[in-house]
Amino acid sequence: MRTLPIITFLATAALLVTGCELPSGNSVPKEDYDAVVQAYNDLKVSAEATRDSYIESANAVDNILQELSQLSGSTAVLRTNVEQGTARLNQVEMIENSIEDIKSKLDRLEQMTKDNAQYKKLVTSLKNTLAEKEKEIEDLKAEIQSRDKTINEQNEMISAQHGTIAQQNETISAQQANLEKAVAEQARLLFQAGQDFETLGDESPTVSRRKDKAKVQSLTVEMYEKAILYYSKALETGYSAAEARIEAVKEKLADVTK
Repeated sequence: MRTLPIITFLATAALLVTGCELPSGNSVPKEDYDAVVQAYNDLKVSAEATRDSYIESANAVDNILQELSQLSGSTAVLRTNVEQGTARLNQVEMIENSIEDIKSKLDRLEQMTKDNAQYKKLVTSLKNTLAEKEKEIEDLKAEIQSRDKTINEQNEMISAQHGTIAQQNETISAQQANLEKAVAEQARLLFQAGQDFETLGDESPTVSRRKDKAKVQSLTVEMYEKAILYYSKALETGYSAAEARIEAVKEKLADVTK
C-alpha cells in the first residue's frame, strides 16, 4: 500500500471514528464504521510490527558489523604474533568461537529478512566476508600447529639426547668408580709386596762364617731395597701409609750396610 492511500484511508477512518457525517449528510452505517475501525487498528498494528522488524534487523546488522570489526582486530594481532613466533592455539580458539557466534547471528538475520531483497544481498556479502576471515584464521592456525610440531620434535630430540648423555655419564661414573677401585687394589697389593719383602729382610738368618754373612747381608739389602721400591710405587698410587714404611726400611737398610 503506497503512502498516499494509507493517509487517505487513515483520515477517513478518523472521521468515522469521531462520528462525522459525509458531505451528503448521510450517516455512516455502523457495520461500515466498525469495519473501518478494525481495518485502521489492523493497519496500525501492521505498521508497528513492520517498524519493529526493521529496527530489530538494523540493530542485528549493526551488532554483526561491530563483531566483524573486532574479529579483524583479533586476526591482525594473531597474524603479528604468528610472525613473532609467540602465537598460541588458545588465541585461535577464541577467534573461532567468535566466528561461530557471528555465523549464528547471520543465520538469524537471514531468516528475519528472507523476504527483503536488499537484506538478502547484505547477508550474502557479510557471509562472504566472514568466510574470508575464517579461511585466514585456518591458514594462521596451520602455521601455529606446524611450528608447535617442529618445536615438539626438537624438544623430543633434545630430551633423547639428554637421556643419552645421562646414560653415558652413568657409564663413565661407573667406569671411574671401577678404575678407582682397581687403583686402590693395586696400591694395596704393592704395599703388601713391600711388607713381604720387608719381612724377608727382617727374617734373614744369622750365620757365623764371614762368607755366609756377606751373602746374607747382600740378600737382606736386596729385600729391603725391593721393599722400598714397592712401598714407593704404592705411595705413588695414593697409598699414604707407605711413606712411613719407606722411612723405616731405609733406617733398617742403613743399619745393615754399616
